[in-house]
Amino acid sequence: YEDSDDETGMGIRPFDIPSAHMFHRGYTGRRRQFKRFYSAYPVAVCPGNKMEANYGGKIFLPASALDELSQLEVVYPLLFKLQNDEEETDNGRRPRTHCGVLEFTAEEGRVYLPQWMMETLHLTPGSPIEVINVALLQGSLVKLQPQSVDFLDISDHRAVLETALRRFSALTVGDLLTIEYNSREYSIKVLETQPSPSAINIVETDLSVDFAPPVGYVEPTAQSSAGSSVASSSMIAKDIRQKEDAAKSEAASLRFQAFRGAGTRLSSAADKLRPASLRSYASTGAESDEPTKRQEADEETPVPLDLPIGTLYFGYRLVPPPGSESKDVDPSNPDDKDGFQGEGRVLRQRRKR
Repeated sequence: YEDSDDETGMGIRPFDIPSAHMFHRGYTGRRRQFKRFYSAYPVAVCPGNKMEANYGGKIFLPASALDELSQLEVVYPLLFKLQNDEEETDNGRRPRTHCGVLEFTAEEGRVYLPQWMMETLHLTPGSPIEVINVALLQGSLVKLQPQSVDFLDISDHRAVLETALRRFSALTVGDLLTIEYNSREYSIKVLETQPSPSAINIVETDLSVDFAPPVGYVEPTAQSSAGSSVASSSMIAKDIRQKEDAAKSEAASLRFQAFRGAGTRLSSAADKLRPASLRSYASTGAESDEPTKRQEADEETPVPLDLPIGTLYFGYRLVPPPGSESKDVDPSNPDDKDGFQGEGRVLRQRRKR
């Protein structure tokens, strides 16, 4: 298996062990390994709209690579180390990462990589890249660090990562992965892998995931959290009171209230007896005072009527119809009707006994 500290590539691999048919062909002890240079291009220019591959860790190789790999004794699943030999990092090592293969549909001489791999390897479209077939240890633990506090908005981080990591075959320390969730992109950096300290195989393995605090995240202290909670609670209470007062005033304005207006009468004399605040606009200056004084002189001041309960007064005297004064009206029968004066009849005659 590949060792990250073995820059010469002489680490022990399962396909380095000679087999019986190799001795018949004259086995020389040299390992047979897939190792080719290709021109690297991003997935965005890959024919067939393969944009979803940007959120995974697999590449597109030409069909000739599959033919050559089928003639070699390789370990499955197929894993590759991608290395940029033209640049070096700050620690003097070449930029590299590990990946799987998605399809063998690329044009000859080309390899298509996800955008995050192009940035990790410091590649531009058309840059040469070395593709080497390797075998990695099955991973048991990985430590990840989100590159933004927006990642905390996800409710179930582990479920999201479990779905996102299915598009990856290997993880390398230092990789800056890009995943998608709810039409948003999140960048995640690989900080640590076990059991290998550099890269692991995550295909069909039980992988434990650990999280480091996101970049830019500030751990709240006990005092600040308490003060912020008190301040937030007081602000919430104030906001609630304001909303309650506004709701009450709105409900009061919409509620039906009977007899809210001030009554007015045509008689200015009665209007004069009421308080000034209840007088009508017409009786308080809209017209001249001379007609008002004449009306007051002609009209009498109304007096309260003490009527018995159940009696209505409409302001008019009773005027009997013509000819009704000559008749004597029975007080017990004012309508002058003779009730029950007819003879009763039955449909069936009573039998005589």
